[in-house]
Amino acid sequence: MSKIIYDVIQRFEVENGVPRLVSTNIEMIAGGEDLMSLAINLLEKLGFNDKFKVSRASQYIGYRLKNPTKGAKRYQLVLAQRKEGLCISIPQDILDGHILEIGYWVDIQEAPDVGFSRVGVIWVNPSKKDIFLESLPPEYWDFLQSEEITVGEIPLNQCSLNSNMPDESYSIIPNSEIIPRNEFRIESLSNNQSYLILQEDKLFPYTWQACIGSKEVLEEFLGYFAKILMEKN
Repeated sequence: MSKIIYDVIQRFEVENGVPRLVSTNIEMIAGGEDLMSLAINLLEKLGFNDKFKVSRASQYIGYRLKNPTKGAKRYQLVLAQRKEGLCISIPQDILDGHILEIGYWVDIQEAPDVGFSRVGVIWVNPSKKDIFLESLPPEYWDFLQSEEITVGEIPLNQCSLNSNMPDESYSIIPNSEIIPRNEFRIESLSNNQSYLILQEDKLFPYTWQACIGSKEVLEEFLGYFAKILMEKN
């Protein structure tokens, strides 16, 4: 059996003589390649470091543009090792046009109109698009599978134009939900190996964060968006 050696760095905060664990950083230093190391090496091979400056902190590794324009000094990519896997954060405007946002039309109190309220955001693996569509529950077939939709905004209820109003406004059609909002579960939308769930990164709220637990998915996700980041910057 091969040996794997990890380097573990723990930081503690002591208050009134009582230590409290603040952070833990784990790195594989021998015997194989963990997801963090794989991500770093993949970015280097893609030439990512030619355009982006690497900053290392106790809880994450961030990439900023080396020659940013005014107002573009934020991290464009963040890697963070978590117990659930490697979490990758990318600005939301970069991910726009490549993700599927699922939600419901809701009434806007300030005006006689409706707005889109998200309940889940996902990225469908391009290599597993067919699996994603074929594994959808029947209630989603009409508007996802039949149109092969894996990008954009998808409301799970309907609204209609108020023809009797002087200005163009919409109202929600009662009982039009495909699935009740309190029963919707993004985790069971389809085959869970065919898509990644995205959440807002609390540390960097301008980004969407995906947590990845496999080498294959990491290579596909990071390879896909690293190239987009390099082309846009």
